[in-house]
Amino acid sequence: MTVKILEFKREDWRDAAKTLRKIADDLGAGEHPECTVGVLTIIGPNGEVTVFGLGPKCDDLQCLGAMRLGEQKLIDVLLGGGEG
Repeated sequence: MTVKILEFKREDWRDAAKTLRKIADDLGAGEHPECTVGVLTIIGPNGEVTVFGLGPKCDDLQCLGAMRLGEQKLIDVLLGGGEG
């Protein structure tokens, strides 16, 4: 009996700049839906928090809503009830 072992490697998400470039390239290529509201939160090594809102419909409330929806999606995935 022969067994073939496949190794699944996650993308290198630890390189923030590389990851952001890939996301931007994927958006430009149409691999993700058009971004109307986006939020990016960055936490620095000393705990400093920087938040960016982006997209044509971006305003404070839309960004807050997007963050809450993202939070719920992450919770669902972590609990095994949603897609990754």
